Amino acid sequence: MKNLINGLVEFRLQVDTASMILAFRNVNYDTYQSVLKQIKQDEYRQILMNNQRVTVENQFVQQKWILQQTSVNIFLSHCGMSSTVEGLYSQKSILCLPIQTDQFLNSIAIDNSGVAKSLFTPPCLWQSFLKPHDFHEYTFSAHSVTTKLLTMWRNITYEQAVRIVSLEMKHAGGVRRAVEEMEFLVDLNGDLERYAPFHSTLPFYQRYMLDLVLVYFVLPITIIFIFAC
Repeated sequence: MKNLINGLVEFRLQVDTASMILAFRNVNYDTYQSVLKQIKQDEYRQILMNNQRVTVENQFVQQKWILQQTSVNIFLSHCGMSSTVEGLYSQKSILCLPIQTDQFLNSIAIDNSGVAKSLFTPPCLWQSFLKPHDFHEYTFSAHSVTTKLLTMWRNITYEQAVRIVSLEMKHAGGVRRAVEEMEFLVDLNGDLERYAPFHSTLPFYQRYMLDLVLVYFVLPITIIFIFAC
């Protein structure tokens, strides 16, 4: 929590026009208050105590309504499926702060898609294979928070990427959406790449599942052979 708050404040210092809404409930709100008391820098405290620039809510907030506002540029989320969908549908770049289960995988996926940055850095491949969901002890720095926010802030590349994802979500459907599909194509400036079959977008080794063959067959057989010798 401390690194998160310090990173957010440092971002606010570098982007004078930015404002923040922080929603902390129950134990998270208590932790935030504890961190606030520990902050010694007067400049940091002034920003956090300025209700015009930093609003802290400890009750239920209308997340969907907030995300629909055009003044909102970046969404800080745990990256649960529902929140991720709401954020992308509303064309918001996302800073991921996963906590449990599928949130880790979601954060990795949307980070790789170019519409988000994740504070969670996946461990080595072997550790991920052994414990694909157990990453609760990961850490991040305040500098990482600031840097990733600055990278996405009013970044045309991220705005365009999340806009395309949002368009795809809004135009998904059956025959009733045929006309809207034509409008979608116009919005994409005639780019047919988005209509390519999914399998053709995969690397060669994924298309033919060679990575699975390597992990589940070749690697175990090799290990058994080595120990047998």
